[in-house]
Amino acid sequence: MDDSLFWRVHVSPDALARSPGHVGTRFATGMAAMRATQAYLRPLPDALVRLWLARDRGHIVIDAVRQGFRPGMSAFRGRRLEDVAWVRLTLLAEDPIAYLTPVGALIAHLIGWGESPEEKGQPWRDFARGVRSSFEAGYGRSDAARADVDAYLAEGIAWYLADRRGLNVENPRLEKLLRATLFNEAWSQNEICWFD
Repeated sequence: MDDSLFWRVHVSPDALARSPGHVGTRFATGMAAMRATQAYLRPLPDALVRLWLARDRGHIVIDAVRQGFRPGMSAFRGRRLEDVAWVRLTLLAEDPIAYLTPVGALIAHLIGWGESPEEKGQPWRDFARGVRSSFEAGYGRSDAARADVDAYLAEGIAWYLADRRGLNVENPRLEKLLRATLFNEAWSQNEICWFD
């Protein structure tokens, strides 16, 4: 993936100024934080990126305070953005997996996670079954991910983006599933982009 998602990543004007001092030593400017965030998105397959860019929704906003995925409309700098992953800049420096978890939720939302898998093909149903099976086995880094399958998938996507090897050590079932499906170019092309 190149920098094609550049226009989907935004920085709140006061994100750096309102963050703890050690964050400024890691990211001297908002642009540095944007670039670091974009670098984490590079494992996304081109087919998924094309799907994302074909829609007007799906934004990442780096903020000093807010953290979480918000479907629907959000106000940002005089604009209305639809489906926003708010990410707290401090977490970019301290815990990239937690930082990217709202992005994982956004990606899950964009691909149609939560919609009835019966309306999709067998490979999608196998993907949904695999996620649920891994979740039911008790994996998950955070309490939220161990309690809710949607949070589990969002965290798993974030973990894959931030530290795929670490995910493979801690949750090899999910790493293998994501590698063969969502992060696989052919699978994404066939199972996601068909409902553009």
